[in-house]
Amino acid sequence: METLNRMPWAAQSSVFQRLAEIAEVSAMTKEERQEYDGALKRYRDTLNVIRGAEQKGRAEGRADVVKAMRMKGYADEDIMMITGISPDELMSSEHI
Repeated sequence: METLNRMPWAAQSSVFQRLAEIAEVSAMTKEERQEYDGALKRYRDTLNVIRGAEQKGRAEGRADVVKAMRMKGYADEDIMMITGISPDELMSSEHI
């Protein structure tokens, strides 16, 4: 409890919200719990699809930037410094 008292108000609020959610879930019937778990799985699956698409988009964008910079004659060291990509990312963009 002492740890909770040292937390900022916003963090305390989220802890109590989470405890309320757990209490609600534990009071569900078996059918309600199955429905809840299914909805939660669909929600998490959707988040993972969105995150995957974002990562793919970023990777494609970085590859396009590297390609454009190489066409303009930038040295690899300058490309890495300007874009912040690693040598491995720079090398993998050569295959695109």
